[in-house]
Amino acid sequence: MPRKQSQVQHFGASVKGPLHQRERRPNEDAWKGFCGSFGTAIVVSDGMGSKPNAHTGARMACRAVKDALQYWEKIKVGSPVILLRLVHILWELQVLPASVEDSAATCLFAVVLPSGELLVAKLGDGIAAIRETDGKVIVLGDERSGFCNQTTALGVARSTKEWSVITRPSFPPGAAVLLATDGIADDLIGDRVGDFINLLTDEFACLQPSVRWRKLCHELRNWSTPKHLDDKTLAILWHKKDDFEGAS
Repeated sequence: MPRKQSQVQHFGASVKGPLHQRERRPNEDAWKGFCGSFGTAIVVSDGMGSKPNAHTGARMACRAVKDALQYWEKIKVGSPVILLRLVHILWELQVLPASVEDSAATCLFAVVLPSGELLVAKLGDGIAAIRETDGKVIVLGDERSGFCNQTTALGVARSTKEWSVITRPSFPPGAAVLLATDGIADDLIGDRVGDFINLLTDEFACLQPSVRWRKLCHELRNWSTPKHLDDKTLAILWHKKDDFEGAS
């Protein structure tokens, strides 16, 4: 039986890091959450800082994932490889007239399909983690040491084989997915990943969207790691429990 998409919620935030504030450069991270006939999805992207079009590359990565999901749903082809190919093609079109090399950006996304199936994909650095209902946390790439080249990205990767992908047949109540760029991911070690997901779903999910966004931005700007410099972006996808009274 198809899952009620209203039960699958998302939120996120992105802030400019201290380095880009000092240099008066734009935030080179981006994130989006969206719903459609394809399901409910989140995506985060980090434009490669050495690239002149990094800011646009990250924003277009988010748009490319949304457009790719819409096309993928229409053609009714279940293979994730087709979806990943669509992301690459659409992103390359959307960064024009800039070159793909000048627009390189990581791409991490998660989608819960109308059937209830979960798909999470990661290209480049950052973190993509699933918290299962028993509290176990699965981090993409951890089980395949060396599989995902930490320097790869849209505009750099030459094959969909450079992505890490995981699927689950269902996304039950209480499950959650965290996506975050390396400004956050680099400080999440071991058990801190699960603790961080728990904090976000327990303390922020129940807030009204506008209040939640302001509080998240405040926390990211006042990140606890001393001398942090990077832009910081996160997104959460979670299936709220039936007795959960939080805001959508």
